[in-house]
Amino acid sequence: MAEKPPVKTSKPKRALLSHAVQAQQPTPNTSRPTETGEVTAQKQRSGRIGTKMLGGHFSEPAQRQFKVLAAEQGKTVQVLLEEALNDLFKKYHKEPIA
Repeated sequence: MAEKPPVKTSKPKRALLSHAVQAQQPTPNTSRPTETGEVTAQKQRSGRIGTKMLGGHFSEPAQRQFKVLAAEQGKTVQVLLEEALNDLFKKYHKEPIA
């Protein structure tokens, strides 16, 4: 009796590529010294606690212009995005809560 070829149970190509890229990247060092000099694992940046990611996809020129604007204003992209969101909220008569 002839052997059956093995059944392929492959993941989608995107999943394989993602796994391969992650395997090649070094594990980030998330530990930092405390005031007493001990090293503890930092699970999440303190500035991100209680927040949610909000994003979108824009053209490269728009992204570049936004980063240049942030640099010209001496602000971070995060601060400039907060300002833009609050301006948008005000435009639509909502409380500026960003």
